[in-house]
Amino acid sequence: MSSPEMKEFQKFLYEEIIIKQISRHNPPLISQKCISTLLRILNNILEEPYNEKFRKLPEKNNLINSNVLQITGGREFLVKIGFKSKVVEFEKFFILELKNTSPVCKDGKRLEIAQELLKDYLKKVTEHAEAVRRMQEREKIAGELQKAAALENIKEDKERRQKQQEQLKLRRQLEKETQRHEERLNMNEEKAESEQQQLEQSPFYRPYHHSHFEEKKS
Repeated sequence: MSSPEMKEFQKFLYEEIIIKQISRHNPPLISQKCISTLLRILNNILEEPYNEKFRKLPEKNNLINSNVLQITGGREFLVKIGFKSKVVEFEKFFILELKNTSPVCKDGKRLEIAQELLKDYLKKVTEHAEAVRRMQEREKIAGELQKAAALENIKEDKERRQKQQEQLKLRRQLEKETQRHEERLNMNEEKAESEQQQLEQSPFYRPYHHSHFEEKKS
């Protein structure tokens, strides 16, 4: 691979796939998982290039599927660095066939370029993801404080309404007691007046007068 081709490969991999697809189309935490998983795949291959298990990725693998294949740009990245989708014994794989992994050869150089791009971008996306995580944590704490304040207000309002109801109940009881007391007083007054009227209507009734006492003295 000539130098212009190498630069074009590097530019396309970084700008068109890492930036425009993996980064822009996914939240920071998702992008971080995708980049980290891709880097782990490349690290394993470059450490043991002739170990087939590192170059043969089963699509049904949960980690590969959720962190790479289902993420915008993940599948495209694998294809760009040489992986091909193949069916082996009725099972789908992403397979990387290497003719030579020497750094001076095309395959090896391409993988090393991809590895360096992932390392550099992983630092950036990790910082961004951590900032997002901290912001989400602050929002969570603020939400919990707001919820606690709302519950406290509800509790205070409930206690205030309960106290008002108790005061209203007590006031109504007092009004009833006052009303019953007044009714009893009225009944007693009416009874006394009735008895007085009956007494005055009696033929034996003679109201006392001070003159009676004066006659007796004389």
